Parts: sequence; C-alpha cells; structure tokens
Amino acid sequence: MKISRTYLKIFLSFMLVLVVSELVIFGLLHMSWDKSPRILHMERQLFTVKNLAEMELGGIHTSPEYEKKILTPLLETLSKSLKADIWITGPYGEIVASSTATIPDMSDYTTGDAAKSADGVYVYKKRNEGIKSVYGIYTGKLPMGYPFTYHLYHSIPKFDEESWFIRAQIILTIIAAIFLIPVARRVIRPLKELTSSAAKMGRGDLKQRVEIKGKDEIAELGKAFNHMAEGLDKMVKSSRELTANVSHELRSPLARMRISLEMLKERIETGNTSGCDTFVDGMQSEITHMDELIGKIIEFSKLEMHETPAMTETVNLKELISDLLEQYQCIAERSNLNVQAELAEVKLSNCNRNGIGIVMDNILGNAFKYTDSRGKVGVHLSGDDTGVRISVTNTHAPLPEEDLEEIFNPFHRLKGQEIPGSGLGLAATRRILRIHNGEIKAENSEDGFRIVINIPIKES
Repeated sequence: MKISRTYLKIFLSFMLVLVVSELVIFGLLHMSWDKSPRILHMERQLFTVKNLAEMELGGIHTSPEYEKKILTPLLETLSKSLKADIWITGPYGEIVASSTATIPDMSDYTTGDAAKSADGVYVYKKRNEGIKSVYGIYTGKLPMGYPFTYHLYHSIPKFDEESWFIRAQIILTIIAAIFLIPVARRVIRPLKELTSSAAKMGRGDLKQRVEIKGKDEIAELGKAFNHMAEGLDKMVKSSRELTANVSHELRSPLARMRISLEMLKERIETGNTSGCDTFVDGMQSEITHMDELIGKIIEFSKLEMHETPAMTETVNLKELISDLLEQYQCIAERSNLNVQAELAEVKLSNCNRNGIGIVMDNILGNAFKYTDSRGKVGVHLSGDDTGVRISVTNTHAPLPEEDLEEIFNPFHRLKGQEIPGSGLGLAATRRILRIHNGEIKAENSEDGFRIVINIPIKES
C-alpha cells in the first residue's frame, strides 16, 4: 500500500506533538523538585522516625549509652521497613544511634541545593552510575531542649518513578500511533476521492460528483467541488447548445445567399440582368440579418459566461418605459394599435441601467411585433418596498402550455411563425433578470399573451 504524503504529514505531526508533550512533562517533573511527592514522602518518614524516637525516650535526654541502647533497635527495625539508612546525631554532630554500622559520607550531598518543606525538612538528591539517592535531614528538639538531628538516606535504582511514567507514555504513544492509522486514512479518503474526481473532470467527464458526509471543512470543500462541477457542466452544455444553434441559424441565410449568388451568376453569364437588383438586395438583407444575429449572439454569450455587470446604477422605470413607447409609436400608428400604459413613479436602485433597458426593449419590441393590426398593447408598472412588478400584455392567440416556458430558451421560435427573429431576446432577458435576482414568466390571459416581470428591491 502506497503511503500518501498527507497521511505521512498527519502521522509525523501527531508523533511530534506526543514526543514534545512527553519531553515537557518530563522536564516539569525535574524542574518542580521542591513540590515533588518525594519531598512529602521523605518528610513523613523523618517525622515518623522522630515521633517514635521521642516516644521511646519519653521526651527526656538521658545518657548517650542509654539513648543508643534504646534507639538502635528501633532504627534497625525502621530501616528494614523503610528500606533506608537511618541515624540520629546530637547537637555537636555526634552519633546518637544508627541503623547501620557505617555512616555514609553525605558531604557530596550537602554541598548541592536542597529542597525544603514547609516544616523544615531538607532533602538532597544525587544521581550516579544508575543509582538515584535521596538524603533527608530534620532537626527537632526534645522537651528538655536537647536537639536531635534525624537523617534518612534512600538509595534506589535511577529513574524508578520516572521510568514507569516514561514507559507508560511510550506505550500510550504506540497505541495512539496505531489508532491514528485508520483515523488518518478516514480523513484522507474523501480527499483522494476528490482528487480522483477532479482528474476525471480534467479528462472531460463532467458528470463527476463527490459524496458529502458530515459538516467539516472537507465536506465544505466537497460541496464547493460539486457546485463547481455543476456550473462547468451547465456552461459546457450551454456552449455546445449555443454552438449548435448558431450553426443552424447561420446556415439558413448562408444557404439563401448561395442560391441568390448562383442565380445572379447565371443571369450575368446569360446576359439577362433583369431582376439582379432583387438578388443583390436579398443578399444585402441576409448580410444585415446575419450581422444583427452575430451581435445578439455575442451579447448573449457574455451573459452565459456570467460576466456580471456593475450593479450600482439607478433607473427611473416610468421614464424608461415611456421613452421606449415613444420609439414604438410609429409602429403603433402604422398598425392601428391601441396602446394603454399605467405607469407608477418607480425607481429601481442597485441595478444595471443598460441591462434593464435591454429587458424592456425586448419585451416591448416583441409585444408590438407580434400584435396583429388593430390589436391592443397594455403596459402596467407598479412597485412597493419589496419590489417592482411589470406586466406587458398584447393581443395574441393563446400559446400551448409547453411554449410558455420554452420561449425563454435560446433560439426557440414558435411553430408557424413567419415573423423574422433570432430567438435570443427572451433568453437574454431572463439571464439579465436573474443577474438582478428577478423573475420572468409568460401566461395566457383574457386580454391575450402576457409577460410578467418581478424584480426585488435591493438594500443599499
């Protein structure tokens, strides 16, 4: 099994933390010698020796011979019990009693620093050749005022308590390291799956998604990856669809131009130039149509690529719609259209003025274009603190239910409709409104075909 670098980093970081923590704890144990349990333990032992000695003597200083005779058996018994050398000295350093025949030389100990307990016990320590020695001293006074100094000397294997602690820490480290393996693999597994999915996406498989488990940072990364994958999938599909539709839309005028060009060449070759102007005008009209179509395709492509425009402008919708209605006045007069407008004084802030202008131009342009002679076009504008509502109604036969949604797809044209157009106007309108968090829908009403727009009011 190949070990990943991420797993190795997690494992080494974890081990480093354990090792550092062990060193810190071990250092604290040695730095806090004054407060270690060994000091309290030595203090209790020395006070035990003191109390028992005073009880044996009855609290009275007698002769050295008597004190030695009484205290020696006691110290020997305590020595075996405490596993230590014990002796008592008088005020002039003379040996009063001892548990051993030879008193150890403590000069090397007393030259070093001592730990002192609250009750006046001094404790020295020394390490050499695998042995840790602890030497404790306490000076007390008998009731008669004759001071006795109690000595207690332990000689134990080096690092007795510490060795058990270190062993326990090492065992815990090993156990933790063993359990870290499945934990680290569990953490790394979704990252490996994410890497694999990203590699497949790089090879063109845009259907890749990762399974989201939990609510941690890796889950958030997975959600971001899935969101990115969905966006790329939609973008590529839209691009492919756009390319296919563009090819289809451009092929028709090119085919008509080719036919006109062949007929024009045939007329010129035969010397019959009558009607050539018609073919030239037709080709010129097709070129103009293609130029307009390409312009709209470029404009729509920018919307598809999510090039969000600046949303910092304010537009007076009543003035905008009124200006557009004046531009379409000539069409209304030529077709004897009845135009009715109910426009409230509404201003839309935090928007893109050009985008809103394109929306209204597309909607009104379609209304006037697809209304039969002597028909009716109605525009209604209203607004409140929550948003803006615009409805445009024109006289038209009811559309099939499926077309009420399909008309917003790129290049969609109504069946049997001979009026020229690109099929991009409503698609671009929906894209622009979505950028403004707005909605657009089509519906059949008693007055005809109706487009309804809702744009929420954004906080400044």
